[in-house]
Amino acid sequence: MLNINVAKLEKAVEDLHALLKDGLLATDIWDRATGLSLAGYNPQPAGVALFNQLTTELIGTLSGAGFPGLNRYYLMDLEGDLIIVIIQHGEDLLHGVLLSSSKVNMGILFSIAIPKMLDAVEKARD
Repeated sequence: MLNINVAKLEKAVEDLHALLKDGLLATDIWDRATGLSLAGYNPQPAGVALFNQLTTELIGTLSGAGFPGLNRYYLMDLEGDLIIVIIQHGEDLLHGVLLSSSKVNMGILFSIAIPKMLDAVEKARD
């Protein structure tokens, strides 16, 4: 059973939106076991399902190939000036962040937004 304070996750999402403003297009924090979003802004259920499966396959492929394991996050540069960052919060939670590359400051994303989200989600664990 997942032991998480959803209100704290929702607050973390609000804070992320306030920080990234128009650069944040969508975000979901979800339970990896069920694929259900626990908190989000402009939720993307199809994206949750896709990146839940993709992350599981990526972890397995890295392990099977003898590469180091996935650490905290990975990023994909998508067509249409879009970026997706998938953040791992332990073994049980994933967090997808869809961004406009023309509207987000990547320095703020990496130096402030991602570390704040890692900390906020950890604090949401009861």
